[in-house]
Amino acid sequence: MAKILCIEDDPELQKAVGDALSARGHRVHHAFSGQEALATIADLDPDIVLLDLILPGVSGVEVIERMHADPRTRFVPVIVVTGYNDPERLLSKSVKALGAVAFVQKPIDTEELSALIDVAMQTHPKRKPTPAEIRKGAMRADTRFRTVWIDDKLRATLPPKRFALLQMLMEAEGPVRRELLLRGVWGEDAAEHVLVKAVQRLREDLGAEARRLQTTESGYELVG
Repeated sequence: MAKILCIEDDPELQKAVGDALSARGHRVHHAFSGQEALATIADLDPDIVLLDLILPGVSGVEVIERMHADPRTRFVPVIVVTGYNDPERLLSKSVKALGAVAFVQKPIDTEELSALIDVAMQTHPKRKPTPAEIRKGAMRADTRFRTVWIDDKLRATLPPKRFALLQMLMEAEGPVRRELLLRGVWGEDAAEHVLVKAVQRLREDLGAEARRLQTTESGYELVG
């Protein structure tokens, strides 16, 4: 059975979902805002997250973005639960593009929700083994020794934070926003100058290949 975090600001709905899923053997934990969820999710280490999109303060969309920016939570499956009407399935496609594994409309059919949880647990394991090697174009990075190779030439051995920054950039398909890099590497309260300094140092590490680390309008992109 699964350890589930239900993020929903309606106490009555929280109780109804919690009772239904607990009756099926799941352990259900509750958060009533996006901020509360983000403050506890890494420590709770849930098997799956049920997420409302409309939340006080931090929205459900931002919760997904922050979860996927954090190495500790990026592989936790998210099922979006919302009251939005979506006849053209545009919203469903949008939230899945963000990284959600399924989409459920309110009022919730608990049988359907339970079946989706079972499928998500089987098809989207929350953790994937960290690969020993990450590749992007001519670049490869060894996660065991934090070494960076370009065209099979050793370019640098990086300290943990700079390697984590490089890893996020290598794993991204395109540019990564500054705020996501900050949260993913340094956490919620990190200041932007920390990222700027780390990027500067990483470019120094890459030496003649520093051109591969490009500044974009909203963040940075690593061109392999």
